[in-house]
Amino acid sequence: MKILLINPPCGDHTIGLKNIAKIEPLNLELLGAMVGDRHEVRLVDMEVAPRDLDSMLREFIPDIVGVTSEVVHVETAKRALARARLAAPRCVTVVGGHHPTVWPQDFLDPVIDLVVRGEGTEAFRDICDTVADGGRTFHHIDGLMIREGDALTPTKPRPLPRTLDHQPMPDRSLTARYRHKYFYLWERRIAAVRSSVGCSFPCIFCSCRVYSHGGFIPRSPELLLEEIAGLEEEFVYLCDDHAFHDPERMWKLGEMLLSAGIKKRYFTYARVDSIVENRELFALWARAGLQLVMSGLESLDYEALKRTGKRVEKGRDEEALAILDDLGIGMSAGFLVEPHFEEKDFLAIDDYVKRHPAILLTEFTPLTPLPGTPLYRKVEPDLVSTDRQLYDLQHFLLPTETPPKQLYQLMRQAYARVIRRAALKLGLWRPGNWSWHYIRMFVGLMRNYKALKEAHLHIPQPEPKPELEDVG
Repeated sequence: MKILLINPPCGDHTIGLKNIAKIEPLNLELLGAMVGDRHEVRLVDMEVAPRDLDSMLREFIPDIVGVTSEVVHVETAKRALARARLAAPRCVTVVGGHHPTVWPQDFLDPVIDLVVRGEGTEAFRDICDTVADGGRTFHHIDGLMIREGDALTPTKPRPLPRTLDHQPMPDRSLTARYRHKYFYLWERRIAAVRSSVGCSFPCIFCSCRVYSHGGFIPRSPELLLEEIAGLEEEFVYLCDDHAFHDPERMWKLGEMLLSAGIKKRYFTYARVDSIVENRELFALWARAGLQLVMSGLESLDYEALKRTGKRVEKGRDEEALAILDDLGIGMSAGFLVEPHFEEKDFLAIDDYVKRHPAILLTEFTPLTPLPGTPLYRKVEPDLVSTDRQLYDLQHFLLPTETPPKQLYQLMRQAYARVIRRAALKLGLWRPGNWSWHYIRMFVGLMRNYKALKEAHLHIPQPEPKPELEDVG
């Protein structure tokens, strides 16, 4: 049986990471590994090669087509499945991933047969086995939503696993022809490794907790060591929601990497309280190759932090930055841009960043109500757009006190300062550090810069109310 897996591109109006990073579709590599011993599997990564789908469908007519989707891929995922259905009218179409799990109603569409929710490797295997045996009904498979007319009918929920150890090693041969196109900012080649899923912290704007029901699902250090040791790439993105949730597990993995003499560079997410409470753990990981952590500092206003459910004690950010600076680990610091922001708020963040040399990068994130989160349910009536390609953490989706055009201009100016500062700190301008890859990075940055100038045009502005005539 023939199975086609598709990583769809971001929407045309999506801004941000799509222009400055391309990361392998790890979830599709896991699906391919799960069924590749029994079926013929092909993978198309439209994020880096958007024309490959048409050429693939000319030579490979699939029985099953699976597509993964984050929130910004909703419409492009549907379009990819529609193109596959034209080439293979009898194929079974399946969508899975983070966004279908937390907000499946976005995928009620005639082109979609099945929605997989949660960790989908086993459910996808069951779908493939059913089709291979000649079946066309799937109600016996847990963890699905089946399109029946104008509704999605759920099957019995599939419990989330306690660990990820039952999942196979990703089949990276499926992306072999694309791997030279995967990069992250100034890093020319990158591999993604998922060491865990989930986060237990109650931030109202984050969908990670929604996906995992507040649980933490780890993969064992032994399997992670085996996977990392087999990577050709030197830069590894640990794409966890909260990698250091279990310090004991990460201590064991760090020691194993050092003992095995594995020389890699790592980037992952870490809360500032985890850094403060586990200084020696981060010192160990600095020796193992940890170079950059992304931390959501979110706000310089601690009362605002409380409103978001962040639960970070005052001063922890300062302590964490001092520790990272001492250990030689850089931070990519994320800050929420709230609807009331004006120029002074951006300048306050800029002053804060200049005082902390450990901050290599700064990310400005408009407060985004991601579907499925408590924030979304609270403010849904106030949303100015439901166009999912704009849910990219760079568009303002709530009414703003400062005019949107002006806010985007302030973000452009702030990012220009970030780029200059990062280039100086990293020494990218020095001849000995130069790489032709920087041209690709520079082009991506310019695309974001141009897109922010036009971002206010992506969301229709309310028409002004007509003034009442004076009839006095």
